[in-house]
Amino acid sequence: MRLVLGFLIIAVLLVLPLLAPQLENHQPLIDYRQERNLSLAASESGVTRYQSWGKSKDPVVVLIHSFNGYLETWEPNIEALVNAGYRVVAYDLFGRGLSDRPLKPHTLALFREQLTALRDTLGISKPMHLIGASFGCVIASDFALHHPDQVKSLTLTGPAGWPDDKNAAQEWARKPFLGEYIFYYAGKPLLLSKLDSYLLNQEDNPWAKAYWKVYQSYPGVKRAALSTLRYSPVLDYTAGWQKLGKTKIPVQFIWGRQDSSFPYYHHREAEKLISQAEIVAIDSAEHWVNADQPAETNRAIIDFLRGIR
Repeated sequence: MRLVLGFLIIAVLLVLPLLAPQLENHQPLIDYRQERNLSLAASESGVTRYQSWGKSKDPVVVLIHSFNGYLETWEPNIEALVNAGYRVVAYDLFGRGLSDRPLKPHTLALFREQLTALRDTLGISKPMHLIGASFGCVIASDFALHHPDQVKSLTLTGPAGWPDDKNAAQEWARKPFLGEYIFYYAGKPLLLSKLDSYLLNQEDNPWAKAYWKVYQSYPGVKRAALSTLRYSPVLDYTAGWQKLGKTKIPVQFIWGRQDSSFPYYHHREAEKLISQAEIVAIDSAEHWVNADQPAETNRAIIDFLRGIR
């Protein structure tokens, strides 16, 4: 009897991660959004939560957060951009924050669809300034390559997409079945451990974990993270950087000198691949440079945007 029970327990442990997507209940997330009357943009793949600040007539800046982030990670930057004369829009990527968690591969095409739907919902007709953080830089660059007429400039903070031996362990998570087991049983601790490394001054930014713990409580976060790792070039966007370097799109990179996720030494590759890029290095800043050193980051962004004709 004990042997049979043991086999049953093992079978459940093996099968549960594979069935998890079908068992997700998204109604609590839908209810949470409705109770707070949030701004939402709909597309074929799902609903996006967004916020907008500033005057509708002002030039538009769209903020695209990181792989493990949410729109509030831009709170240290929004007021400065609005005061500088920009209409600012921030949103939750699919699978993050309070946006939907689509049951489909999280490819760059999916994130392009999301940004296009947001642009249509807000009635944005002129080219936008896109500002990305980490994987948000990859999404912003990919969108610019596919829709160059809709993008005025790119500001890329703590950019992901630079191959590095230090990220080799993440390749294991992309393997079939193994990834499902890793993320089902250890996904949230792994994602939280990464969050701990994004800020040099974690104790000065208690909001980072506070928001994250609310948003990760809704199903689909671990699945979306795994799907993004598998189907989007989070760790190696070299081909995209090469294409970006052949365009005339104004590009600014802002790197924290203490960035441990995609270290500052990758700026040498950025300079080679994207000759038009302006590189800004900021001291005492980790991966989320915009939050570690907001004043200096805001100054660099605004100076760059004002210099674009």
